[in-house]
Amino acid sequence: MAAVKTRKTKELPDEGASWQSRKSAMTRDRILEAAIDCFINLGYSSVTTAKVADNAGVSRGAMLHHFPSKTELIQAAVEYLQGKLLDDYSQKVALIPKKLSGKDRRRAGLDAYWSYLTGDLFTVYHELCVAGRTDEELKGIIEVAAARFEEHAYESNKEMFKEWNDRGDLYLLAMDITKFLMEGMAVGQWGRDKDKRVNRLLDYLGDRLEEIFSDEGPSAIARHSARRS
Repeated sequence: MAAVKTRKTKELPDEGASWQSRKSAMTRDRILEAAIDCFINLGYSSVTTAKVADNAGVSRGAMLHHFPSKTELIQAAVEYLQGKLLDDYSQKVALIPKKLSGKDRRRAGLDAYWSYLTGDLFTVYHELCVAGRTDEELKGIIEVAAARFEEHAYESNKEMFKEWNDRGDLYLLAMDITKFLMEGMAVGQWGRDKDKRVNRLLDYLGDRLEEIFSDEGPSAIARHSARRS
């Protein structure tokens, strides 16, 4: 009997500690979800720890326990947002039908990237980047997050554009053209016939990417890349 009692006494604190850890992690995630929600609905400049705590439904004490300062909250929220962005992008790429190949698969990749760029998560991320222009602390946080995402996107695109990813600087040039053209499109001010104009630009971009890597001869962009390398 003594042996049984000793085993139970030993297990109970472990189970209790495990539950407390899970509960703490869930509260932390709820706060970070609330922070992102506040970024979306209020804008970065209007977000305060009090508003986030209220949105998350937690006490001021719980907020301070997890994030003693606004800086720590913002850093954790950006990292959390970064993880959600990576998951969102990966899921959209994974939904591309396996039966597609070659140019059709690459065009579907552009559509997946466009869907990602026009979602709420990327919109708030872009707004944080803009706010970072005049907030040095936020700028430093964003720069770290951007480098992490670029590395992840590079790995994902190696599979999406596997026919091309052994082309060195030419491949990197093509990825930069895609990234900056499409991000510019995502934050652009569109007027009439937005969908038609977007699809036309994506078709144009797809054709230019095919041209860059064409075996029929170097494109103007490829020649420019060779001249600068």
